[in-house]
Amino acid sequence: MTIHVAQMEKREEDGWAVFETTVHHPRLPGTLYFRTLHRYAEMISEASDAAALALIIPAMALGEDIHLSTTVSEKLLRNLNGPIQTILLAIAPYLTQVKVKATPAPRPPHHGDGLVATGFSAGVDSFCTLTQYHPDNAPQGFGLSFLTYHNVGSQKRSNTNEFIERYENLKQKASQEGFELVPIDSNMDDFFHVSKEIDFVQTHSVRNSATALLFQERTSRFLYSSAYPYASTFVGQTGSIAHTDPVLLPILGTESIEILPVGGELNRVQKTVAIGENRTARKGLDVCVTNEKGENCSRCEKCLRTLLCLEIIGTLDKFTEAFNLDIYNKHRIRYIAETTRGRRTYDKELQEAMKLYRFRAPLKARIAASARTPELRYKIRQLRKLYRNTIRSAWGERG
Repeated sequence: MTIHVAQMEKREEDGWAVFETTVHHPRLPGTLYFRTLHRYAEMISEASDAAALALIIPAMALGEDIHLSTTVSEKLLRNLNGPIQTILLAIAPYLTQVKVKATPAPRPPHHGDGLVATGFSAGVDSFCTLTQYHPDNAPQGFGLSFLTYHNVGSQKRSNTNEFIERYENLKQKASQEGFELVPIDSNMDDFFHVSKEIDFVQTHSVRNSATALLFQERTSRFLYSSAYPYASTFVGQTGSIAHTDPVLLPILGTESIEILPVGGELNRVQKTVAIGENRTARKGLDVCVTNEKGENCSRCEKCLRTLLCLEIIGTLDKFTEAFNLDIYNKHRIRYIAETTRGRRTYDKELQEAMKLYRFRAPLKARIAASARTPELRYKIRQLRKLYRNTIRSAWGERG
């Protein structure tokens, strides 16, 4: 059964400009919408490009073709029926090749006068992009004009009130940097519930890029903050789509707007160094994966990783307003020990940083790391299992 998608239409609702399209398929919601505050309506394109890109993964999960009864960017339509699906199938083999049908139409390019935007979440990656591409520092044509904040599934709770609360928090930080923050609220995440195998980390580049296409009316470049350095780039089965960003993002744009990965020349430690002099980041850095209100718990994996990095490079004292150092100190020894013997990418980056910055781990952490307690516990469990199986086999032979 084909997924039929109508033309995007605009309407006003309680101070919001709503851009929505009807979707016909029994297993999908009846309407896909994007909405922003009324004062930003003129920045939004009514073209169906955003809808086409937003629906490609749900369609591939269902194994159903998409038929849009309107035009789609000629460049994007070609890529949707070719390389985009090739990359998505490599990432998630449970998807199926489909056809996207629409009337191809080139979008008018911006002749050097288009705006430049980036998504802003107040994390290390986005603060690094903001710092690198601030108009005072950026190369010509790459200086940021405004920031965006998308509600497309990154938060566990995504009702309107909580989205606005998070937006107001981020808006203050953006304002301190001299930027407008444009919110985009959407029900896109509802379409991804068609398969239990789909999660946000495996699809965020497509979701956020679809939202970025809404801005092509006046925006020529959308800078997408990379999560990984270029050395981590590959196209293949993975739980994190960000590994493909340097390959995938450039083919998600149209003739009017480029979607470009930025920051891949730096690893997480180098990005943390880069934001050390950013006053807004010192107070408002938000890396927590457990607290959705813009506050850091100072004990989760991402908080501890960031805090240890700040300690290693010698800037921890500058971020006392963003984190609770008393909580950090309770987990510090354990986390340093785990990082010292860890094998994950971030562990290795921090281990290299320890050498580079001549950071000496506390004695307790070094002892805990050398004890290799988790490995010993694992071996003890294996020996106990072997012992039980041996006893059972012996009793079985007697019987």
